[in-house]
Amino acid sequence: MKIFDTHAHYSDAVYDSDREQLFKKMFATGVSDVTLIGASLNESKKEKELALKYAGIAEIPRFYFTIGDYPDEIPKYDPESLEGVKYLKELEELAMKDDKVSALAVGEIGLDYHGDFKTDTDYKNQIKWFISEISLAKKLKLPIVVHSRDACKDTFETIKENARELRGIIHCFSYEKETALDYINLGYFIGVGGVVTFKNGRKLKEVVEAIPIESIVTETDAPWLSPVPHRGERNESSNIRFVIEEIATIKGLDIEKTAEILYNNALTVYNLH
Repeated sequence: MKIFDTHAHYSDAVYDSDREQLFKKMFATGVSDVTLIGASLNESKKEKELALKYAGIAEIPRFYFTIGDYPDEIPKYDPESLEGVKYLKELEELAMKDDKVSALAVGEIGLDYHGDFKTDTDYKNQIKWFISEISLAKKLKLPIVVHSRDACKDTFETIKENARELRGIIHCFSYEKETALDYINLGYFIGVGGVVTFKNGRKLKEVVEAIPIESIVTETDAPWLSPVPHRGERNESSNIRFVIEEIATIKGLDIEKTAEILYNNALTVYNLH
């Protein structure tokens, strides 16, 4: 079984004590590819540095990276200001092609309206930055990795109006199956992780049942959202096998065949075929 973790944050300090040993364990359990996701300019730099450090080392997965800003990490200034233009230029330069590792996407970018402390001004700034980083993805000819929480309508409308020609992943999908199908009709993939194994993950199970398996990619969001039987523990890419098993059960498919399809879906969305 070959596993592609399309979304992980291994520069997080929780891995500092055993990162390399963990990578070797992951590889031994079938994890062949991992995308390290940037959630801010600083984290994007850290994930790229990590990918470079482990590039070409035997018995460790292939690492790729992305550039982008989690909605709660976007700058407070306008993306069209002098500061904003400079910031976006730094992100762009970070994505420039390297001989050892590749930037696969712009993300995770998007909208997060969760929390009573946020204002209309915060929402508007998120949308401005979302559109600006979509424009960067177009310029770089890269797909996008989209974070969306409590912002279903605005996320979909922003993508429909600004990113129809792009491919991408709706990360940690948390909406209804009808919305998933709307994204798939635009050519997007649905990111499925540990939540699908939870007892209270019925909505995501219904999404998986309703959509084509060819439109699903697997992810961890490590170090968060560990699947059952490791819920509540530090997550890591080997745990995707539990997600694959759940998807196979829901779809009534052989586990090995399911894993093969999901792996190829990741290659497709990240233009690695």
